[in-house]
Amino acid sequence: MCISAKEMNQAMEEIKSLKLLIEETEDTIRALERKVITYLEETEECQTTDKKGNPILKFIGNNRKATYSWSSRESVDKEEVKKLLDDEEYEKVRKVSTFQVLRIS
Repeated sequence: MCISAKEMNQAMEEIKSLKLLIEETEDTIRALERKVITYLEETEECQTTDKKGNPILKFIGNNRKATYSWSSRESVDKEEVKKLLDDEEYEKVRKVSTFQVLRIS
């Protein structure tokens, strides 16, 4: 055995504590991002276009640059695809990812 039961309990407690810290940090990041977005949206000088001529909001600071623009992502409705393909055809295009997950509650 690589660690004792006591060390295992300590490790699980530390993991939960660090995950809580991550959540709190992510909340802080989201709040700061909302401030940045509000600034970009409310500041006329931030309105510009990207290399393709699409409208974006941009601020160039002392050490960092912030841009805010539209983005798109294509997805496929799995249930609709199943209606269009028979089971054999669907199996040909189906991809399944398998991975290990550690959960501590």
